[in-house]
Amino acid sequence: MLLRQIDRWAELAPQQIAHQYREQILTYSELKTYSDSLACWLFQTLKYASGKRLPIIVYGHKESEMLVFFLACLKSGHPYIPVDSSIPPERLLKIIEASGATAILSPTALPEKVKSRDLLWREHLHLAAIFDLAPGHAGPLPEWQIGTTDVWYIIFTSGSTGEPKGVQITRHALESFVGWMTKEYQPKLQQEIFLNQAPFSFDLSVMDLYIALSQGGTLWSVDQQHIANPKDLFDSLQKSQISYWVSTPSFAELCLMDPSFRQKLLPRLRYFLFCGEILPHNVASSLLERFPQAQVINLYGPTECTVAVSGVSITARILASPGPLPVGQNSAAWQIHICDPDDLDRVIASDGNKELFLRSLPPGEKGEIVIAGPNVSLGYLNRPELTKRSFFTWTENDISLQAYRTGDIGYWLNGKLYYQGRRDFQIKLHGYRIELNEIEEQLRKLPEIENAVVVPVVRRHKNAALQAFIKLSDNFLELTSKPETAQQDWGQEIRQKLEAILPAYMLPQRCIVIANLPLTKNGKIDRQALRGGQDDSLC
Repeated sequence: MLLRQIDRWAELAPQQIAHQYREQILTYSELKTYSDSLACWLFQTLKYASGKRLPIIVYGHKESEMLVFFLACLKSGHPYIPVDSSIPPERLLKIIEASGATAILSPTALPEKVKSRDLLWREHLHLAAIFDLAPGHAGPLPEWQIGTTDVWYIIFTSGSTGEPKGVQITRHALESFVGWMTKEYQPKLQQEIFLNQAPFSFDLSVMDLYIALSQGGTLWSVDQQHIANPKDLFDSLQKSQISYWVSTPSFAELCLMDPSFRQKLLPRLRYFLFCGEILPHNVASSLLERFPQAQVINLYGPTECTVAVSGVSITARILASPGPLPVGQNSAAWQIHICDPDDLDRVIASDGNKELFLRSLPPGEKGEIVIAGPNVSLGYLNRPELTKRSFFTWTENDISLQAYRTGDIGYWLNGKLYYQGRRDFQIKLHGYRIELNEIEEQLRKLPEIENAVVVPVVRRHKNAALQAFIKLSDNFLELTSKPETAQQDWGQEIRQKLEAILPAYMLPQRCIVIANLPLTKNGKIDRQALRGGQDDSLC
């Protein structure tokens, strides 16, 4: 069991550092002692409603208390909901309402609107204050803890309606994921240091958090202030001596802007583990050049399937091949199918009609990615209708598995999985259906362009044109200092190059040079910011 694995390090290596955030250090002994004590207080204080163990919200950023709170919730039998303190209070209130949570723990101050709600709350709950709630020698009983099929954590993501939806991940799903990752990437016990870039409210952080803790490693957190101040960030990275880099590709791309970001800075680095968005060719190529001792791993997976389900090492040979980079390969741990979206619609609408069945499309044929296996979520918390539209039972050879239709378009080819963008990124313009990702991929192949994002221009709630935001390669940066007319002329040159590749209806009307593509707090490219808050409807 994962909890026992983590607690065992308190006996085997009590002074080993479990987490470091700036000057704050948490050992495995402290992690167990504080979480045990807090778990006893939570168990005694919270009453189960009709045997139902309601979730607890953990509100903060990168503080070591966050890890203590996570484990305390689990040891007292409650799933936790990580919420980053950077989110607006209104969204936090929506999460409280949608989850039915009755308690909230925080190492920092809570918004006043939250404290006025009828729920148990503790703010400024620092480690030393935990012993004021329960004695330091207190210990939870095994029967309190999360069972194999119980929910371990709930992460809220944005829904298409703008309302947050809570993805429920069970203990079995998480343990399956951690087991797969440790088998694939073989961290050495008590020797590895994992970078934690993503907020704990973003499921990418689950990768670095639980692989580190399960193996007796150290989690090294950087925060938004680090990222906003390159000197501060690079000082922290140099001190960290990390061996596993876990982040979005956009964060690594940001670091690559500094020429000192190379092996000398991180001499112990063994792996780059990327997930959450497309890995551009040039980013992978630069990393292999600057960090020859490290492997670059491109991973794929949605929040609903416990972080990642497939990964592939990006080699020089793969980079030399035409086309997009693969995001994974076959895995014995779970099934990844490519299906006709219309077939999926029919099967899900049939509500379990056994006369209808799904078939996987042959290699090379594009379709919607479906994932089936022990890693798939139970569904969305308190959203049965939404769950019914995305989750279903995949039956094959009389074996039934929980399955999830991802909304991602992809295909298998030569044993490799390729991602072709979201169904959501498929827009309708002048009667044509267009994959925005396909245009972006063609732009990234041009030597002048390091990265590109294409968004629709919306007028009167209707897609009227396409617009490309472009980050230039190092050799062409002087263009940013030239007059706007020169940039417009250059944009026309880019359009002419695309004309030889793409049909006219897929050509961006404008190409805008931008110094840096904006990022969300999770480290992904912020497409909404580029669209300037336009109408959300893409189709």
